Amino acid sequence: MAPGKFLPANLNNSDHINMNKTCCSLLAAGILFFLGCTSSILAQDLHYSQIYMNPQHQNPALAGIFEGNSRFSAQHRSQWETVPVQYRTLAAGFDTKLYSPEHNMLAAGLLLQRDQAGDGGLTWTQIGLNINAAHAISPKQIISLGLGLAFVQRDVNLTKLKFNNQWDGDIYNPSLPSKETLNSTSGLKASLLAGLNWHFQQSHSSRTVADIGISSAHVNRPNISFQKDGVHQLPVRYSTYGQAYFQSGTMIDYMAFAHFQYMQKAMTTLIGAGMRYWLSEESAIQLACATRLGDAIIPSLTIQRKQWTVGLSYDVNISGFKVATGRKGGFEIAATYTAAPVKPIKEMKVCPVF
Repeated sequence: MAPGKFLPANLNNSDHINMNKTCCSLLAAGILFFLGCTSSILAQDLHYSQIYMNPQHQNPALAGIFEGNSRFSAQHRSQWETVPVQYRTLAAGFDTKLYSPEHNMLAAGLLLQRDQAGDGGLTWTQIGLNINAAHAISPKQIISLGLGLAFVQRDVNLTKLKFNNQWDGDIYNPSLPSKETLNSTSGLKASLLAGLNWHFQQSHSSRTVADIGISSAHVNRPNISFQKDGVHQLPVRYSTYGQAYFQSGTMIDYMAFAHFQYMQKAMTTLIGAGMRYWLSEESAIQLACATRLGDAIIPSLTIQRKQWTVGLSYDVNISGFKVATGRKGGFEIAATYTAAPVKPIKEMKVCPVF
């Protein structure tokens, strides 16, 4: 999304200043609101090492914030391969611009995510719709507000779990009843999302871009208890982030990102930086290194070729859990395809016939 497309022709410098002051005040107020709520945060949610490759999970206000018409994305994460149980996360997304007159834009996106973890195969399947409204407050800046509605299905396989009541005094006896009474081992719930994002682009021809935003998921705190009369409300997940590319010359860009996620008493901090080298006008290779504080060191390789971007990363575990993992964390692969607008046909000059 090029900022200049959304700027009305009669917007003068004084209008720029007044609009910037207003929008910056609103953005600051939103940040204070989100961060001020973190005292009531309560559990852990899905997380990715290449968070920038899954923008709609990061913030519904990032739907449609890209150069092009439509975007397709996919991601697979395999964590802790040395642990006897599987931890797998899959994601697939699509977002597109619906309407973009002058200095405004309306976009929509779909996001499907599935996660499976632990001995009981606790599964989280989520499909959601995001709507994002954006407004260009200057030739270089766009502010957007995103809202989302997701439906979450949770499942667990109790036959794979062991309970204290199945201990016969000497050994574990699977034929003994667990005496666990659950009315259901699955449930479908609705989850609400909201977010704000500020996007900056130096110019149409510049590769210097930045995004800063805040978001919250599970705003309605749905009850996810498997008990009929039980109450276990899903905690709100709060996120704040910043990510940017800085163009340095014709062939090199530097990148940096930071992502903070809070949920219940858990907090995840992901910080990284790297360099992108352009092999041609349509091809680039990027090397980066990130850390999830207290948990992992994450080297990554990203390759861009025309409308495709493919990223690979690996978590080297450095937490206390390294005793069980042997420092082997998680492998992650992500891919994005962006459908660019069709370029107009250039004027054809016919040579005279001799």
